[in-house]
Formats: sequence, C-alpha cells, structure tokens
Amino acid sequence: MSIDPLVSIIVPVFNDDAFLPIALASLACQTHANIEVVISDDASTDTSLATAQSFAQRDPRFRVVANVQNVGMTRNWNRALREARGEYLVKLDSDDAFRPDTLAQLVAAMAGEKRPVVAYCRTLDCDANLEPYSSYRGEQAMIRARMDPMQPHCHTGHAWYALSFDDIQIWHSNAQMHRRETLQQMGGWDESWGCASDTDLILRVLERNELVCHVPYAGVLYRTRPGSVSDLYRKQGWLQWESALVHLASLARYRASGGHLGLHLSNQWSRFWNNLKQLTSAGDAGLRSLRSDVRERLLSRAALVQPPPVKIRAAGALRRHLHRLRQRRS
Repeated sequence: MSIDPLVSIIVPVFNDDAFLPIALASLACQTHANIEVVISDDASTDTSLATAQSFAQRDPRFRVVANVQNVGMTRNWNRALREARGEYLVKLDSDDAFRPDTLAQLVAAMAGEKRPVVAYCRTLDCDANLEPYSSYRGEQAMIRARMDPMQPHCHTGHAWYALSFDDIQIWHSNAQMHRRETLQQMGGWDESWGCASDTDLILRVLERNELVCHVPYAGVLYRTRPGSVSDLYRKQGWLQWESALVHLASLARYRASGGHLGLHLSNQWSRFWNNLKQLTSAGDAGLRSLRSDVRERLLSRAALVQPPPVKIRAAGALRRHLHRLRQRRS
C-alpha cells in the first residue's frame, strides 16, 4: 500500500454483517488501486467487526477502527473522516456497493483540468439482493432542468442549488468524492442531524458556489430494504422534520451570502416553512417513537428557525389561498 493513498474510502458499520462482505469486496476490486479503506465499527453486536478485521488481515489497504461504545451514525462517519489520510475522500455505507470503475471515474474528474471541489457520480437503486431496478430518483431534478444525467456536467454550486429542493437530494450520499482537507475544514457531517446530514452536506457544498461536477458513470449500487436506517428514518417521522429544518437553514444561509432566490426558491422557502409550522403545531406528537434526545434536538432546532422574509410568506399564503379556492370550484 502507498504510504500516502490517493483516495480514502470510509465505511461506517453497525450490525450489517449480512451485507458488509459485498461492500468491502466491491472496494477491493476497484480499478483505481491507490486507496485506503477505513472501516469504522460503531460497537456492533453481530460479527461485523470480525468480518472487517478479516478483510484487513488479507489486504493491507484495509484498516479497522472500533468504537468502544455506540456513538451514532453521523459521529461514526466523522470518526472515520478523522482517521483518513488520502487526498480525496468518499463514503460507502456498509450495505451498498461500488461498481468497479467508480473511484477511477471520480478521481479523473477531481484531478482533471476543471478541478472541482466535489465530483458526484450516478446511483442505481437496487433491491434487497443488490439487483438494479431503476436510476436514482434524484436524477429527475436534472431532467426537469433539461440536463441529461447521462452526460458530464460541471457548474458552480449556485447553478445546481435550485435543483436540490424537489424533496430528494440530487446525488446519493455514497456518490460523492471530496477533497479531504476541504471536507474537514467544513467540519465534516453535521452531527446534529440524522440521515439528513447527507442532504445538509450537499447543500453546504453548493452554497460555497465553487465548481461541482456530475460524472455520468453509474458508480453506486444503493440497496433499498426494509429495516435499513433510511427506512426507519421515514417510518419514525424523522424525514419530514429534518427535511424541513435542513432546507430552511440552508435557504437562510444562501440568502445571507448573496445567493439569488428567484421565484422557484422563494416558493420552496415558503413551502418548507409551512411544512414546519404544520409539524410544530402538533407538538411532539409525530416524534414520540423517537429517542428522547433525538426528539429534543429536533424541537430545539425548530425553535431556532427564523421565518422567511415577509414578502415570501405573504406570497406563499396567497398561493395556498388560491389553491384552496380552485379546489372548492372543481
């Protein structure tokens, strides 16, 4: 293994031994071989740690860090980020996989003439057996903007920003390659969020308004299955709360930094604000299935959200009123 690997892949693990061997095998056979794989086990109670250690014994590019106590998903990601040494960094969830040329394609984009701050590749949605059945749904935002996801695109962050408000992030969290030092300077993933920390990171990257490249290679195999973290995230009510809070926080930062809102983003700001008001009007009724610390964190973040400018709220209220009138007449 090179003393200074070019690419670090962090693999956060918690009780995923049924899928972990496939994820790690997909990294071992990458066509770009100058890598290190940092497997961060978050106090698994199954045989995940033993599986990770077995890979590390066979391949010196793999190494394992193990948390004595469970620290939670996003903190575990940042633990692995602190351990990484490569110039570039990607994350692979332990129940997903990369196709063989994923790292080579992303490195080519990052090291090319345009030198973007981040390069994203395409993702294929897969069933529980990792058989692809469709393209990642986030690509629809590109298609609506008349951008072919099967073609390469490089634009500044603000040019991508408006595409990020269609209720699903444009790129999957595993589909992004960062410059490690830049990601560390940004503070890594915001540990106050759960699954929405992926969306938050993409928005923070785009807010910087640096060059961001889309690579048309379908590099990520994303496994959709009952009982996954993202599945529980939706069922337990995290999705609506965190989505509203993350997008509202981003829009406030974007406007404060001089980003152009336009009609679409103004409408989205009003929509997310209205969504949050509906959620908070019910108190914590929709959050009672969550751990108390998670519930308290979401409610405290909601209390800090500043409302959109008066003009945006007024325009949103008018749109909702007209919509109700049209419904009554139909």
